[in-house]
Amino acid sequence: MKLRWTSVAWSVVYLLLLLSLATPLTVVTAFFLIVPGVLLYTTLSPKAFVLHIAPVWIISALIFGPMIWLQAAYFLIPGIVMGHLYKKRASAIRTILTGAGTVMALFLMVLLVSTVFFQFNLAVAIEEMLNTAMAPLQNVADSPLSSGVVWSPELSQQVSSLTVRLIPFTMIVCALVITAIAHAIARPTLGSMGHIVPKLPPVRDWRLPRSLIWYYLIGLLIQMFGGEAVHQGFMGTILLNMMPLLQFLFMIQSASLFFFAAYHRKWNPAIPVLLVVAMLFIPPLRIVGILDIAFPLREMLTRPRR
Repeated sequence: MKLRWTSVAWSVVYLLLLLSLATPLTVVTAFFLIVPGVLLYTTLSPKAFVLHIAPVWIISALIFGPMIWLQAAYFLIPGIVMGHLYKKRASAIRTILTGAGTVMALFLMVLLVSTVFFQFNLAVAIEEMLNTAMAPLQNVADSPLSSGVVWSPELSQQVSSLTVRLIPFTMIVCALVITAIAHAIARPTLGSMGHIVPKLPPVRDWRLPRSLIWYYLIGLLIQMFGGEAVHQGFMGTILLNMMPLLQFLFMIQSASLFFFAAYHRKWNPAIPVLLVVAMLFIPPLRIVGILDIAFPLREMLTRPRR
């Protein structure tokens, strides 16, 4: 078997990323942990893949114990799924969405096992974490800088409850970001290694389905006229996650229109980037994405001037 130094290098990167799970860097490195798995599975045979992964897992277990294998498997499985789709030359969007779905399915499975077999309560865990992080704020009631706001157990319980209810939205966005980052790194890297895989269409060509407008309109009507009972029940949890997700998608569509207009009107390339940055601080700009989905704005932009 011919040993490829690039594969060895990515095995070392994989080991360093695994070791980072025990450090505060995990907040950042977790978004890159599936990249080595994607690259190694795509470029190696199954046997060679195992021979590269096994030493990494053994070394990490010797340092942190076998429990780290659970975390390693959580990030390796989506990498294998994406690598398998790359080998089949699946489209980039299918690879990203399937990888994101795998990440979310694994999270739900881990949460179910933790709850059923280990009596893990996610709401309690989040509340305890918030109490620990915000403990210094509980004793500043008399401070001139407190403005009358004190971190109380009741407030902690409310924030933890809201956080738990927002888990679906958070997981969807995080899973998409993780797999999108993996694709953004893996595609050019695989290309440099002689493995050509499909790429995403340019941002300016992205078009979301018009049905999203109806979902958003229905959500707004339920929010306005549904009453307090709807907001607190199961429907409230759906709305709490659906509306931010739709707004996130509309922001993506707005960015697409900015780049589309810049491309066809020959704007300075910095202009759409600045508009996207401005949209992060001025959320109402996402209405541009809504209008782009609902109306033929692109046809108007490309229509010949008389």
